[in-house]
Amino acid sequence: MGRDDPEIARVVHLTPRTANNKSILSLELQSDRQSKKPGILVIGTINGMTWGTPNAVIELTDKLLYDSNYQTPFFNDYDWYMIPLVNPDGLNFTQSLRNRKSLNVEQWCRNLTASNTTRPSFWYKNVDKEMANDSCFGTNINRNFAYHWQDDVHKTPVRCSQYYPGDKPFSTAEAIALRTYVHQLGDRIHLAIHLHASFEFKKEYILYPWRYSLRQHSNYQTLQAIGEYAARNSRSTDGRLYEVHQGSSDARVAGTLSDYLAGVVGTELVYVVKPYHEMYPNYTDRSALELYVGKSITTILSLVRGWRKSTKLNTLSFYGRDVEF
Repeated sequence: MGRDDPEIARVVHLTPRTANNKSILSLELQSDRQSKKPGILVIGTINGMTWGTPNAVIELTDKLLYDSNYQTPFFNDYDWYMIPLVNPDGLNFTQSLRNRKSLNVEQWCRNLTASNTTRPSFWYKNVDKEMANDSCFGTNINRNFAYHWQDDVHKTPVRCSQYYPGDKPFSTAEAIALRTYVHQLGDRIHLAIHLHASFEFKKEYILYPWRYSLRQHSNYQTLQAIGEYAARNSRSTDGRLYEVHQGSSDARVAGTLSDYLAGVVGTELVYVVKPYHEMYPNYTDRSALELYVGKSITTILSLVRGWRKSTKLNTLSFYGRDVEF
């Protein structure tokens, strides 16, 4: 896309590279570089188990660029900043083990013999190592941001834990790369969406800050209203709706990207979108991937529509009734 349409699509290489020397890429979409438009940031696959997220972000990007049904109102009215894959090491690692028999994740980490023939039951981290001979490795990137880091725990989770937040904030290359990039964007970003996944069958969520605290965000009424609008417009075929609430309502989670964007960067609207995603899915069955991708795109665009509706952007009033164009 960047090669074919350099005037409207620009590829940015985030730095530093990952532990396995992979690049993290952002694709910046601007229909008109001469005018400053509200910015939308979409970030995917911080958790290496969300295999379908890069597909969803790239397919959404393709639609924004090349499908006239999406260019107005979505592409022409906003600048988009798309990061499909934050944790390539974690994704490659889990996909390389997909055909092996499952073993409890902590047993897998500690049993070097078993780890040669099995896979961990789940893997939420990257693959960086603090010591070369350490059987337990990896840091949970979404616990590694310097905003109320570790406020949700009394002591640091052990290295084998899938919630290990690192020995200090921003100890991972991935979190550093995101920090540098989002601060460069600064106040250009008005809406940020972390596209994640729910691994609970028939449980899907739209979450907003705070995740580290039960204290309500100053903007929580707007965040809830936009989230509920998106949930209604992303209803499943069986009638099921996303659950929409503050992230800490389920469990307190500190050091997350979403709280960092809201609390440090100062982004006004921040969401975590979690459509259902099977663990280690069988992608020879394309329907599972297509369902996740379709749901993700619909939900992201519904959040944008909910935001537009809340600000009356491109809305005219006819005989007392608001009509969006």
